[in-house]
Amino acid sequence: MTTFIDLSDIPVIDNHCHAVNALPSADPVLWRERFTESPDPEVGALHAQHTAFYRRLMRRAGAFYGIAPDRETELLRYREELGTETLVRTLFRDARIGGVVVDTGYPAPELAMSPAVLEEASGTEYVALLRLEVEFQKLVVLHDDFDDLVSAAGELVSDLRSKGFVGFKSIAAYRTGLAIERWDTGAARLAFGDARGEVAASGRVRLGYKPLLDTLLHIAFEAAAAQLLPVQFHVGYGDPDVDIRRSSPLELRALFDEPAYRSMPIVMLHGCWPYFREGAYLAAVYGNAYLDVSYSIPFLSRSEMTSMTRASLGAAPFTKVMYSSDAVGIPEMHWMGAIEGRHAIGTVLGEMVDSDELTGSEARDAGRLMLNATAARLYGLSEAAQ
Repeated sequence: MTTFIDLSDIPVIDNHCHAVNALPSADPVLWRERFTESPDPEVGALHAQHTAFYRRLMRRAGAFYGIAPDRETELLRYREELGTETLVRTLFRDARIGGVVVDTGYPAPELAMSPAVLEEASGTEYVALLRLEVEFQKLVVLHDDFDDLVSAAGELVSDLRSKGFVGFKSIAAYRTGLAIERWDTGAARLAFGDARGEVAASGRVRLGYKPLLDTLLHIAFEAAAAQLLPVQFHVGYGDPDVDIRRSSPLELRALFDEPAYRSMPIVMLHGCWPYFREGAYLAAVYGNAYLDVSYSIPFLSRSEMTSMTRASLGAAPFTKVMYSSDAVGIPEMHWMGAIEGRHAIGTVLGEMVDSDELTGSEARDAGRLMLNATAARLYGLSEAAQ
């Protein structure tokens, strides 16, 4: 008989997720768009519902709400009637979500349920990350002098815990790639001039100016190392504006090899899918490398999630791998990520028991580390009681 390690009693800490939208929508087009990273409206309207992930979530949500999964309109209206707070309360508690580490850069704060309301409704411990590129873009708009920008960036990333954050999130992969370099001041100043030209033309800027962005990121990394703060990196899968060729975790090698950054935990997100073996390798050989495995986004089949989990736990120390959902907007993703994550992790750990690699108690301990204990240590959360 195949062994399965039941982890349902272990509260999860969602090491990487986003806020829930303040208001639920009954619009089926908006609902389906939640299940794709494509900006093409045809993908959301016609194709997203024909994925294994969408079908699985609709079946599970339909069973939970008592509505047939093919009655999409009725299910969406029911969600709208319940309201966001009730959805969060019932779903988070059903999934035993004990803590969330939230990237505050997306969605926009005016669209999101407030942290206080989320905590009250869910009974979940909440901590926040500062999304660097979003804040750097604001500073470039505000400052027309390079030295003033550098000073403002240093202030932004200083004494971060007192400002209500427990770490940083970088989406450099969406901008200029993960091969973050050191540039001389002249190159950074020239790039700043180009960025300010974009501000003059449009009133805003997208930081696709590599010498400038890399320079600002190194300011943040120095602060993170000094404050012993983790930095999460988007890796691999994402919107089409990610050049996936430059979003492999192997591009981060210069940061891992930097002695000054050894005290800065580097968390590679999304299991690095499709580079999950590369991510597991890095977590195995670098002391400050951690691998986050997401179970809602990317939108994968169960078999692919299990393969990613198998590769991650097969190579990396159990103390270096953490659960997440990367859920955004709708609480069903936080909820199903926790349920499906426990299932995938329990399946893989059971295989390890069957192959005589782990005892049952060792497998349980590995599951506790991945679901809860490592994230609690890294982000200063309470290790949830079992």
